[in-house]
Amino acid sequence: MSYPIELLDRVTDIQTIKPKIPVKLTRVGVKNLKLNLQITSGKDTLSLIPMIDLFVDLPSDKRGVHLSRDPELMHEILLEEMDTKTNRVEDFCENIAHRLLDKHTYSNRAEVRLKSDYITINKSPQGKTSQEPCKILASVTAVRKNSNIVVNRTVGVSVVGFTACPCTQNLLQALAEDRLRKLEYEEADVKKIVKNMPLATHTQRTTGTIIMQVPKGFSLDVEDLVEIIGASMSGQTHAVLKRPSEASVVIDAHEKTRFTEDVVREMLKTLAKKYSNFPSDTRIIVQAHSLESVHKHDIMAERVSTLEEILNEINTNSS
Repeated sequence: MSYPIELLDRVTDIQTIKPKIPVKLTRVGVKNLKLNLQITSGKDTLSLIPMIDLFVDLPSDKRGVHLSRDPELMHEILLEEMDTKTNRVEDFCENIAHRLLDKHTYSNRAEVRLKSDYITINKSPQGKTSQEPCKILASVTAVRKNSNIVVNRTVGVSVVGFTACPCTQNLLQALAEDRLRKLEYEEADVKKIVKNMPLATHTQRTTGTIIMQVPKGFSLDVEDLVEIIGASMSGQTHAVLKRPSEASVVIDAHEKTRFTEDVVREMLKTLAKKYSNFPSDTRIIVQAHSLESVHKHDIMAERVSTLEEILNEINTNSS
């Protein structure tokens, strides 16, 4: 049986009454909304099925948020964009944030978070085309300030690669040299053999994440961020890998051993150079999370900074 819509005019709007405890709430909303989002980039159309969170702040004189408005406006925007496709996830999130403030006139702050699987098309080491998964992230906050709305936009990606430990490899190099000397090899031959033979170490799957502020009027390509993260690892993981290619991937990684800390610093250096045209106060978060192979704990390294701070540090400490 359907509810008689005419009765709504005769019932109290519970959300608008004063709560028993008149305290402001920073964030109230809907989590884990799923939808089919079409992103156009040039001639290509990318289909995402993201998970989206929508929040507004709630003043102390309102008991609750009209939450049904949030999924409703999502579908309104999607219907509108069937004709005008969005070309960036941050633009889509910003549109939602503005509409949240329109819908919730009692709120001064709206926040939209988006997370989705994302597929990049790459060449595997054996030269075959493969689909490589990663995560795409975006968030937008819109805040009323006087008669204006101030917007902050961020975009990011998370990519899985792997690292090879330089510390253990250094110890095993010393062990290999010692054993060769005990076998009465000449010192010059010891050095030559060790230099040309692959040296073992432990490896671990490592997730690199870059989250970057995108000022109004500027844009970035998430594919560039994926490439920066991949190049900062000892090696990249692959969806398809045959045995000969596995060997080459492992050998290459053992020749580019890196700590989790090294991965973060490599990402920071490339990122600062790549986006040196961005405003100097552009904020970035760079993180590497290593799932250790010979330890029962994980390792995490992170830097939260601005592009200017990173460039200044690199230039100062390199001179």
